[in-house]
Amino acid sequence: MRRGAALGVLAVVIACGSNKGDFDGGEGMDSGAMTDSPVIQEDSSFITPDTGPGGDSGMSGDPDGAFQFDGFAKGDGNLCTDNDGDGWTDCAGDCDDNDSQINPCAFDSDQASGDPVGSDGKDNDCDGNIDNRITCENGLQSGHSVTPDDYRKAIDVCDNPKCKFVNNAIWYGPQSAIARRITGHMGNVFKPKKGSFMAFFATGIADDNIDTPSYRTGDGTDLQQTFMHPSPLSPQQNKNPCGQGQDETKVSIHDYTEIRLTLTAPINAGSFTFDFNFFSEEYPAYACRGFNDTFLAMLTSKKYPQGTQIAFDPNGGRINVNNKFFQACTSIVQGDNLGYTNTCSFPLSDLNGTSYEIKYCCSNLTDGNLNKGSGGTEWLRTTAPISAGETFTISFIVFEEGDGLLDSAVNIDNFRWGSQTIQNPVTAR
Repeated sequence: MRRGAALGVLAVVIACGSNKGDFDGGEGMDSGAMTDSPVIQEDSSFITPDTGPGGDSGMSGDPDGAFQFDGFAKGDGNLCTDNDGDGWTDCAGDCDDNDSQINPCAFDSDQASGDPVGSDGKDNDCDGNIDNRITCENGLQSGHSVTPDDYRKAIDVCDNPKCKFVNNAIWYGPQSAIARRITGHMGNVFKPKKGSFMAFFATGIADDNIDTPSYRTGDGTDLQQTFMHPSPLSPQQNKNPCGQGQDETKVSIHDYTEIRLTLTAPINAGSFTFDFNFFSEEYPAYACRGFNDTFLAMLTSKKYPQGTQIAFDPNGGRINVNNKFFQACTSIVQGDNLGYTNTCSFPLSDLNGTSYEIKYCCSNLTDGNLNKGSGGTEWLRTTAPISAGETFTISFIVFEEGDGLLDSAVNIDNFRWGSQTIQNPVTAR
């Protein structure tokens, strides 16, 4: 009997479960080839597609190449193929082996995302559901969790059942447990944009009047921490609305909180987006007066190997009391003797219950009454470019400059992938 006929028998007996398409006729079988690949939930062991050689190849010991083999047989006698060359066989979970943008390492979304993937009528990530987002908030509880992985889940950064997107989630720099919180609200108005929870980071106590009715930002909570500036600006780069520029390389950083996520982008991703809002009791006294509490989102990737800041206002200003999005507040006019004007387009009542809804009351504020005002932004949205399949790092950071008083806070939520590519980061309301 020719060896080609013998393969027909062998292929029926061997169960699929490995992507591997090589067989040498003398070595033992791969140990993973005897059972079908199981569906594995997030935070378990993940199946990684084989990126080794595939397709037809001549058998060892078959010099005339008459005996060809292109995969292990499935139970129905068909072969485990990788027709689209995406590294995933249909045995390992590729639910459309003719489309390289569909496999367990792709992302799917829902119509609410606004991305074409969310309304294409396809099961892009092969989880058995069409046009749905993977969620990962199960088991989370409100409170000052010390586990960074809880916060990335609250932000909605999730793995796929069979593919690991989250490589690491860590705290970086000095940390205080009271400066971070898993929460389902910030005051009466701000609720999660996706799911039941969001991540809340502060330069003091991460709290509001809903969870703690007696809580007040007051003149802030000094956490007694100092650190290096993660991305200092020169005076020329750091002009505030009054035209003043401060040298951030010479200022101390206080009350620092950073969560750093190392992620691998899905194979059909061209960007990612997250939502956030920012609050500060530095308004109005410290607008245009030098160093300010700041929120940074730092991206390190193929396009930005040295790291870049991706959250800013329409003028390129960083997220602090000087940015143009800081509009839930009390308007300031030149006659108030604060040296600048600011028109607040949103009512201060949007911040009710946050403890950042203190109305500005007095002109000529001094260091003795800096708690006579505060404010914040509405929900904002930042989108940044990313390359399909690349591993990158995103850090969410909030800190104070100069001292540890006059607290600020940020909520982050609704992280999602996008299939469309963009050239540069953009932040919008």
